[in-house]
Amino acid sequence: MTQPDGPERILALLAKAHAASPVAVVLRHAEREGITSGAFGNDASLTRRGSDSAHRLGMGLSSRMMGVVNSSPLPRCMQTADATIAGAGWEANATPDRLLGDPGPFVVEPELAGRLFLDIGIEAIVRQQLADDQPPGGMRSTASGVKLVLRELAATLNGPASVFVTHDAVLAALVGHLYRLPVDGFCWPDYLDALVVWPDSDRLRFLWRGQGEGSHPVGG
Repeated sequence: MTQPDGPERILALLAKAHAASPVAVVLRHAEREGITSGAFGNDASLTRRGSDSAHRLGMGLSSRMMGVVNSSPLPRCMQTADATIAGAGWEANATPDRLLGDPGPFVVEPELAGRLFLDIGIEAIVRQQLADDQPPGGMRSTASGVKLVLRELAATLNGPASVFVTHDAVLAALVGHLYRLPVDGFCWPDYLDALVVWPDSDRLRFLWRGQGEGSHPVGG
């Protein structure tokens, strides 16, 4: 059976979230151009299919009032945010947010961490983040980085649909930590995969593809 694509997956998760609550959609950018091995690919743009998919996601969100739209400053993420806004018909501009990328919530020494990303790859980095108490070189602890992201989400959950566009490395570490799972225990973020988050008293509740509903204290 054909698996639903990114916009459909996100909308299916949103349908399971508490309908009366504000909701945050923390998503990986849409399909991008290929990146040469050994390069960071910071300038990679969306493909035409990626742009169309983000636009369709926006159309699916169009019935919801907009909260905020924040995005990693890298082009593929800002383009995803812009296409989503256009599809939804929202009167807004995406706000560049370095907590979501460049460097993101986990990197504190970009040069040191950057070399490690190139040497061993993203999945190996995230595997170490989820398995070890000691963070990879140039990075803060996974728990501390996740706390920074959750704090931002909690502060902006004041509208029915807030969108945060990030990268697979950030999203994978966030999902794995929240569900207390190793890298092999959950679906690695595909293009336009999303963690859907909403408030419930003093906790944040969340959903990820292939996992049940989880919760985490707002404060950490």
